[in-house]
Amino acid sequence: MPVMTFETSRLLARPLEPSDHEAFHRIWGDLRVIWWGATPDAAASARKLDEILERVRHMPAGQGWFAVVEKASGVIVGDVVLAPYVAEPDLELGWHFVFDGWGHGYATEASRALVRYAFERVAAVRLVADIVPENVRSMRLAARLGMHPIGDRVRASLPHVVLALERAEAEAAPWWPDALVSS
Repeated sequence: MPVMTFETSRLLARPLEPSDHEAFHRIWGDLRVIWWGATPDAAASARKLDEILERVRHMPAGQGWFAVVEKASGVIVGDVVLAPYVAEPDLELGWHFVFDGWGHGYATEASRALVRYAFERVAAVRLVADIVPENVRSMRLAARLGMHPIGDRVRASLPHVVLALERAEAEAAPWWPDALVSS
């Protein structure tokens, strides 16, 4: 199976690897980022990464957790997720970025690229995201992607808004043509 990667002008997204544990901990160990359940120490983050990588091994081709690397520095600034959702054939879209990277447009840029990648390369039918309403930054990002609420659900004991995006909606967005440099 080919390695699944995609790029924007500033970012490269590639599958997470076991060697990404330090960068992963910078994201998943930070309560400002993962406020609902940050991993308290590097060992806990390494276990979380191992769990994620094991889940990814069983996902269909093209789906998974992608490290988002700033091309200019080679530094991992976040991760994006494309994974099976509870309601098939929907795919779940997710994003997590280092606190120091907030406000630089990385999440928007990487998520737009992931949306285009999902529809063009993975043949997604619909993308969904479960977001806690108090997570205002993620709610705003979902809106910038063109996602709209379709329901509610409880996940990890927290109420979430379920947002969705159809391919035609994404293709009509003004950002669509420039979302990917290559894939």
